[in-house]
Amino acid sequence: MSAGFHSDAWYRVESLRPRVAREARIHRQRYRGTPWYVVADPAGGRLHRFTPAAYLVISLMDGERSVDALWREASQRLGEDAPSQDDLLDLISKLYNADLLLADVAPDVAELLHRGAKQRRSRWLRNISNPMSLRLPLWDPDRFLTATLPAVGWLFGRAGLLLWAALVLPALLLAGAHWAELAGNLSDRVLATGNLLLLAVVFPLVKAVHELAHGWAVKRGGGEVHEMGLMFLVFAPIPYVDASASTAFRSRGQRAGVAAAGMLAETALAALALFIWLLVEPGLVRSLAFNVMLVAGVSTLVFNANPLLRYDGYYILCDLIGMPNLGQRATQWWGWLVQRHAFGARGLDAPDESPAERRILLWYGALSWLYRMMVVFGIALFVAGQFFFVGVLFAVWGVASGFAWPLLKGLKHVLVAPALARHRSRAVGFTLGALALLAAVLVLVPVPMSSHAEGVVWVPEQAEVRARGDGSVAKLLAAPGSLVQAGQPVAQLDDAGLWTEYDVQRARVERLEVQVAALLADDRAQAAAVSTTLARERQALLRLEQRIDHLVLVAGAAGRLVVPRATDIEGRWLRQGEQLGYVLDGQLRNARVVVRQDDIGLVRERLRQVRLRVADRPDEVHEARIVREVPGGSDRLPSRALAVAAGGRHATDPADPDGLKTLNRVFQFELALPDTVGALQLGTRVFVRFELAPEPAGRQLWRRLRQLFLARFDV
Repeated sequence: MSAGFHSDAWYRVESLRPRVAREARIHRQRYRGTPWYVVADPAGGRLHRFTPAAYLVISLMDGERSVDALWREASQRLGEDAPSQDDLLDLISKLYNADLLLADVAPDVAELLHRGAKQRRSRWLRNISNPMSLRLPLWDPDRFLTATLPAVGWLFGRAGLLLWAALVLPALLLAGAHWAELAGNLSDRVLATGNLLLLAVVFPLVKAVHELAHGWAVKRGGGEVHEMGLMFLVFAPIPYVDASASTAFRSRGQRAGVAAAGMLAETALAALALFIWLLVEPGLVRSLAFNVMLVAGVSTLVFNANPLLRYDGYYILCDLIGMPNLGQRATQWWGWLVQRHAFGARGLDAPDESPAERRILLWYGALSWLYRMMVVFGIALFVAGQFFFVGVLFAVWGVASGFAWPLLKGLKHVLVAPALARHRSRAVGFTLGALALLAAVLVLVPVPMSSHAEGVVWVPEQAEVRARGDGSVAKLLAAPGSLVQAGQPVAQLDDAGLWTEYDVQRARVERLEVQVAALLADDRAQAAAVSTTLARERQALLRLEQRIDHLVLVAGAAGRLVVPRATDIEGRWLRQGEQLGYVLDGQLRNARVVVRQDDIGLVRERLRQVRLRVADRPDEVHEARIVREVPGGSDRLPSRALAVAAGGRHATDPADPDGLKTLNRVFQFELALPDTVGALQLGTRVFVRFELAPEPAGRQLWRRLRQLFLARFDV
């Protein structure tokens, strides 16, 4: 009910005798216990939902009753639920704009042409305002779908669902077993030039199956499909069909089934592709199968199945929870909240929603916008890593459609909306004040800041037993598990090439010594020249002797010697700096933490506190302190547990046999843990939070964006 029961504009329309177009079809549906009426316009392919009160008024529009008579009869029948004159004017306006209303006045051809052009312009504006998709209608597939339905219709029943389960469930188990092979080095494989050509072929074919499944599902439910064309999803042309006729189905199961048909078809196709991928040898067929899985999997998980985007999952959610037009209603609810509580427009009618629906609309409106922005910028970064210009354009488009355009529309509403006429000054003042406050908070107000890193339980540097030179382990000089003293030899390495080089060098020195002794009596000048060469060769011999001394590994601290895999240690080749074992004196109380290059400056300059959680007891938080920073950055991890392949956060070079070489430079810190942490196992993963000095959010955001730009775009 509007605030006023009568309207000042009533005299303009009260004598008109409207009639609903004969082509319009009306269907009754029920959502969350409330009946709705769906008015379908088959010529325009649009559907419109109305309440029972609005449907009563529509049913009275027979071309005989005037608008005034309609209102009076509706008021008599509905009593307290009767619409006001403004409500009726709004209903007539919606029907008129939807081309569902005829009246006893001569048509204005210019007006009709203007409205048609306006609708086409609005359609294109909706297209370009959404960087996720652009639509280009091309074909009416209704006759084709009708002709082919007898051959495929059984797939859209119980038998088809059982077949789908028989394909997809085993494929999920096989995909998990071969996940490392499927997902390894994914971005390089996908964006390789040859694979992009395969994707250009596979993508539209997979999506054609998806969209045809929607069309057949609509036809099986008794609907019609009159539009098929191309949708440019992230600039990639793919087919689409207009399955909106399913909105008129009375059964919510039927409506949800139409929305899910495309995803079910895609996942079944992906399952078949996985079976082929496992059976065939590497080549063109295997590459095609991989791309089918990629297209079906990514598009289903990121786009179609997610209800936060207006694709299949969105319509399934609307039907399952009984809330049609969920996205539009969420936007309207947020708009009413702002106008009511921020602008003081208390006379505005609240949307007719239950308390439970209001909570859903509140959360859905916020989450859908955040997820849409995340997807847009995620795709932009992914594409820009290989195609800089396209990625930047896509990111700019996302900012314009997600931030700039809604902001401009909001400002226009604040400045010219009739509903805010009495509250214009407050609305403008609040908007400007909110923008100023936001700017001040971003620039001036310090907010908490932290950096996260991962590490492993480690031993102190002096407790590590590392090779001081290259060589194979000849024997252990101390038994594993025995007590050793600092400086005590614990292992002997061997390098046959080094000993040969030493023998050759020593013989060279002895020969020069004999020459010098013989020349001292006859030619002192020549003896001096040979002595210079002898000194140089003795230095080389000394360096070789030092390398031989380094073949003996010594304990850096007193304690119990621990040698992993001691049973097969003999003969193992160790490179200089590689760890043989360690010496423990009591319980482990150290951790080696790896910090990314983006965060190293903040940790060095703004650190206030270090907090740590151990992987096997994540509910406990312990304070730690930095003992030292390992000098200089490196490209190697202390443990494989920190690599992405093992569940860590650092990408490593697939060509590295040890799995320790990182793709980006990292820095390591040694942390001392308190005694309260309890017993620890060497190599256990730890999660570290570096508490940093507060800084305004604007500066934090600018730093991260700058780092992201430099890292992803390599400029």
